[in-house]
Amino acid sequence: MKKILAILLILVSTSLRVNAQWFVAGGTNIGYLKNNFQFALKPSAGYEFNDRWAVGLGLGMEVISDNVYGYVEPYARFNCWKNDKVFLDVKARAELLFNRDLIGSQIGLSPSIRIKLNDHWQVYGDVGLFGVEYYDGDWGPAFGRGSVGIATGVIYRF
Repeated sequence: MKKILAILLILVSTSLRVNAQWFVAGGTNIGYLKNNFQFALKPSAGYEFNDRWAVGLGLGMEVISDNVYGYVEPYARFNCWKNDKVFLDVKARAELLFNRDLIGSQIGLSPSIRIKLNDHWQVYGDVGLFGVEYYDGDWGPAFGRGSVGIATGVIYRF
């Protein structure tokens, strides 16, 4: 166990670079959740460790068929491919949807694209979630049966 922990610490410390930076993001999500219209405001903040890895936390509001809920969404973003302006990412994310009780949760992977506008501004788009979800007392696959949506927004890097 100590050897595995030492290897992980070495990998993380060698992957960190001097240009790591904080970012804030904001966007919207429009889609369907179990045949109900869904709209979300998605502000988040996070930290880019290097040009491949970032982590963030979103806190926001979601509307599903005239009902308003809060949500919490921690995520990790891994950059799979990039050139000077375009980044193809995979986000591992979990979402908790609640009002007075826990209404739903999702966990899985989301494909994402980011486009760099300049050194500080980027726009992004996420498509769906491939994983599992719990909604209204029922577990199932998160894509195809439950939430199908597209999230778009902007990112500002400090």
